[in-house]
Amino acid sequence: MTYECLGNNDYQINLTIYRDCNGAGAPFDQVAPIGVFNANGNLLNVFSASFPGSTPVPIIINNPCLITPPNVCVERADYQVIINLPPLAGGYTIAYQRCCRNGSALNIVNPINMGSTYMVEIPDPGLATCNSSPTFNNPPPVMMCNGFEFTYDLSATDIDGDSLVYEFGDPINGGNQTNPAPNPPTSPPYTTIPWNTGYTTNNQIPSNPQFTINPQTGFLSGTPTVNGFYTFAIKIKEYRNGVLISEVVRDFLLIVTTCSTNTVADISPQTTLCTGLTINFNNNSINASLFHWDFGDVNSPNNTSTAVNPTHTFSDTGTYTIMLIANPGYFCADTSYQTYVIREAINPSFLPQNTQCLNGNSFTFNALGNFSPNAIYAWDFTASASPQNSSSDQQQVTYNATGNFLVSLTVQDFGCTETYMDTVEILPSPAAQIVPQSVFCDGLISSFSNASTSATSYLWNFGDNNTSTLANPTHTYQDSGTYNVMLVANQSNVCYDTTFATFNIYPELTISFPTQQGQCLPNNLFNLSAQGNFNANAVINWDFGSLATSTNTIGKSATVSFPDTGFYPVSVTVQNYGCEGTYNDTLGVYLVPTPNFFASSEVGCQPFSVKFHDNSLSTTPLSYFWQFGDGSSSTASSPTHTYLFPGDFDVTLTIRTDSGCIDTNTFFLADLITVNPKPTANFSVNPIKLSILNPHVDVNDLSNELDVFFDFDDGTIFNGISTTHTYQDTGHFNVQQIVINEFGCSDTLDKIVWVHSEFLLFVPTAFTPDGDDLNDIFLPIISGVKEYELLLYNRWGELFFKTKNQAVGWDGTINGNLAPIDSYTWKIIVKTDLNRYYEQIGVINLIR
Repeated sequence: MTYECLGNNDYQINLTIYRDCNGAGAPFDQVAPIGVFNANGNLLNVFSASFPGSTPVPIIINNPCLITPPNVCVERADYQVIINLPPLAGGYTIAYQRCCRNGSALNIVNPINMGSTYMVEIPDPGLATCNSSPTFNNPPPVMMCNGFEFTYDLSATDIDGDSLVYEFGDPINGGNQTNPAPNPPTSPPYTTIPWNTGYTTNNQIPSNPQFTINPQTGFLSGTPTVNGFYTFAIKIKEYRNGVLISEVVRDFLLIVTTCSTNTVADISPQTTLCTGLTINFNNNSINASLFHWDFGDVNSPNNTSTAVNPTHTFSDTGTYTIMLIANPGYFCADTSYQTYVIREAINPSFLPQNTQCLNGNSFTFNALGNFSPNAIYAWDFTASASPQNSSSDQQQVTYNATGNFLVSLTVQDFGCTETYMDTVEILPSPAAQIVPQSVFCDGLISSFSNASTSATSYLWNFGDNNTSTLANPTHTYQDSGTYNVMLVANQSNVCYDTTFATFNIYPELTISFPTQQGQCLPNNLFNLSAQGNFNANAVINWDFGSLATSTNTIGKSATVSFPDTGFYPVSVTVQNYGCEGTYNDTLGVYLVPTPNFFASSEVGCQPFSVKFHDNSLSTTPLSYFWQFGDGSSSTASSPTHTYLFPGDFDVTLTIRTDSGCIDTNTFFLADLITVNPKPTANFSVNPIKLSILNPHVDVNDLSNELDVFFDFDDGTIFNGISTTHTYQDTGHFNVQQIVINEFGCSDTLDKIVWVHSEFLLFVPTAFTPDGDDLNDIFLPIISGVKEYELLLYNRWGELFFKTKNQAVGWDGTINGNLAPIDSYTWKIIVKTDLNRYYEQIGVINLIR
């Protein structure tokens, strides 16, 4: 265990635990409890360090002749926790305890029941402040080989620069079989584990010479003599200015075992010849880690090597004896020899051949390489070649098929045989072909179709210095004419084929004649003239159908008429430039439009609204203009017009067509509409506000019209010029007069009368709330009010009853109890229908 001061009284505690990973018991703690004690051994706190995972510990022997036994396995876990420790007189003791030790340990008493205490001391602040303990530079050794000298560096580093002194120590006990993982750890001071007979602090392992540790360097040395497991401990004392401030004890398990010394040097023999001057050597030695090679190449400055598997470049060809010493300089060294014959590589080859197309292909192959005139050649060009084989150093070959063909050259020389292979590619020969022109007079834009075979790319020349690389291009010419079009078919830029074709480019025939306005049936005559991009040599033919009457059907111009209404198809065909084109249109012959209409009604009272219905005949859309005889007009097809004044009115409809048979016609009806005058209703009513106690109203006619009616809004209707009417109920009533003149025209006039209620109040002087359903409730009777409130008081003026509901009275109880026989004062406050306020007070006698 070590610690590091981080500042601000924070310390990082480092705990490293080692265990035998071959053992099934005593796994690493998932949480390591670390206790903190003061100088008196009192527990101050317990901190938990979580398991960080484990790592294997490498087995280091420091002797290449010694081989680690395969069954040795050690792993470690490094726990860490940061704790805050304020300065404390006497300092702190930090401890962790765990049982048990390896039961095979020979040098301690009862190891199976002996645990371990790992501890550090943080000194009194008077000795050192923010001190950090020494930390070991290397992990502890795991094993030593019996009978062989063992040396190991057990030194530590102190970041504070304190002086360190190394000596053998005693392992500290902690925990047992009963309590293998104390939590919290027991309090210091701690006891050490007793040594077995024959063992002491300075003689922990049987050895000759005996193990020693350098007090200044921490360097351990000695030769173990007895196999077994041993508990081993060292102590580091930390001094500052000559004063001991802290101690760290490290104890661990050391294994002494018999180690193998069977070293075998072995060089892989030469398996291939003629590979050149540079050779890669393979080392098959056993139980060796140091090597010395001698290549027998005395003329080379690099004749030796210490690499495991070296590479050497010989100074010349020849036969060489190769020597390998495994573990040179050690007692277990072994030597091996091999003979290597070094020759230059033959390296046969031939130049790469360019790809060719099938038609006319021819290849020349020349053998190249490092060989003598006595070399033997064997070519294989495949069955598609002529010739298929050759034994010459040079050969000309042709192929009868397309594809990739493997060519191999085998050369025998100097007792070596080597083969070189490469491929040649034969492509299909392209055949260029242009699809002949089949569309003429299609305009200056021409589409070209490609019928070539075995091509990968194309080049077109359209005969006007314009080109394209598309397979099937479209080209726009600037002018008509005859063009010589070229197509080059390309096979992978290796071989080409070219073809030509003639294309005649003429503009597309554009034919038309001006759109004809429709004509009326009588005397229709259409004058037509063909238009387009044809020349004077064009042949022009017209087709008007079998019903037409035409003066001519051949030539640029023609006239035609038709015997009846309808739509007639007309076509003109033009032949020019060896091309033919046709234009089609339709000529329309229409009826003359005829205006007509009728009115929904022709006689009415002012204001008089009349719906006019169009009944005109036309084969094309119409425009309308109506004149109603009163200065008003409309352009609707079937308008509605309101006459505001009496009289007789003429009505005129004018229709016009803007297409087809273009014409304007008028239809006139004199005095079509008669508007009779409207009477004026007028009457007097008196009074307009009356009481329900005197609900009589007088009405008198002031219109002097032929017939007069009065509707009093209560179900009563009176026919006459004057009357007196009596209302039976209160409310607002709409009195309406209806007058009718001699033309049957009518008028109405409305006037409002208000019949209001009168304020009436009836209050009894006594009531008998005895449950006989007779006079059990004190309830005043009231009418003609908008607002109402009843209040009751006892003889002491205390209010005990109140309501604003005219239908709610007093039942003779107070707070749920029967009221005593007595006289009670009532007060009534009202607001009448006429917005007047009244307040009345009286007495009610309760009798039982």
